[in-house]
Amino acid sequence: MNLYQAMQLGAERLKPMIKNEENKNIKQKYLIALILKNILSVLFCVSVVAIFSSCFGSENSMVGVVAILLILTFRFTNLDFKINQSAFTLIGVFLIYAICPYLVNNVNPFVGFIINFVSTLLLIVLTCNNVMFANHVVILLSYFLLYGNPVTTLNSFYLRFIGLMVAGVIVALIFYIKNKKTKVEFDNTIIDVIKSFDINTEKSAWQLKLALGMSSLVFIGEMLHFPKTMWLAFACMTVLSQTNAEKLNTRCKVRISSIILGCILFTATYIILPSEIRSIFPILAGILAGFCATYEYKTIINNFSALPSAMATIGFVDAIILRVVNNVFGVLYSKVFDLIYSKVMYKINDI
Repeated sequence: MNLYQAMQLGAERLKPMIKNEENKNIKQKYLIALILKNILSVLFCVSVVAIFSSCFGSENSMVGVVAILLILTFRFTNLDFKINQSAFTLIGVFLIYAICPYLVNNVNPFVGFIINFVSTLLLIVLTCNNVMFANHVVILLSYFLLYGNPVTTLNSFYLRFIGLMVAGVIVALIFYIKNKKTKVEFDNTIIDVIKSFDINTEKSAWQLKLALGMSSLVFIGEMLHFPKTMWLAFACMTVLSQTNAEKLNTRCKVRISSIILGCILFTATYIILPSEIRSIFPILAGILAGFCATYEYKTIINNFSALPSAMATIGFVDAIILRVVNNVFGVLYSKVFDLIYSKVMYKINDI
């Protein structure tokens, strides 16, 4: 394996290879690959976000973030059906991104709940035919990032729409080129994927649970006037993404403990370090996240990118409190929702 090939691997694979490798030269190569990958990835992300911000306005910097997330994801994965149809489906995903989060932010919470539910269910069904690929994580994360960072003017919405469609074409092209090179053929079509949705099957029941859980929690958050309701959605997604009870229970504990520990570490470093360093917390978080091989450490580090943006609008203390409250509430709700949903589905299947 050369340096470039090693750089294509994530920390979860490279770090064990570094630890177990006995040859010092190879170990050094893997270490250099990990460091270079993280630095270059952050530089690439910053550059793309800057380009999208300059082209489509500062309110649409999140379009660049979403473009990066999907580019990095769909370079290495697929939708488990015909490549041509999958490429057009990805453009359709960006069309949903362009319209639905904007509508949710401009209608009453009940209508917003319906839009979120239909949109998230459609996104999960179309992009997560093979659950093992975990495409739903980045797909839903991107949807709620756009929802949680809305535009404030009609002109900004027009620019966001154009920006997302440009990003969708770019992602679809990269996806198509990469997957065509693999020469893997799929018999499934998009129609087959849609027809396969059946709540009596384990996969479809899980897809429905995830969409209904996230959209209902966001609805409750809006009714209770929670700031940063997207944090509720993220907490719910990480819990309900788990496909068995043991993993779900573990994720609940890890999410809460990691958020609390992350907020404590952020508070300590924010107080101790000078303002010049505080301003680059999100960039440092991006670099450090690349070295994290486990969900626990990634969640801790993510606080250093999530909290600074919240502080800009609601202040230091409120951002810390809200970060903890939203995540604890989101995790507890998800656990209760999972229990109720499981009982309801058991009765439906038993009839």
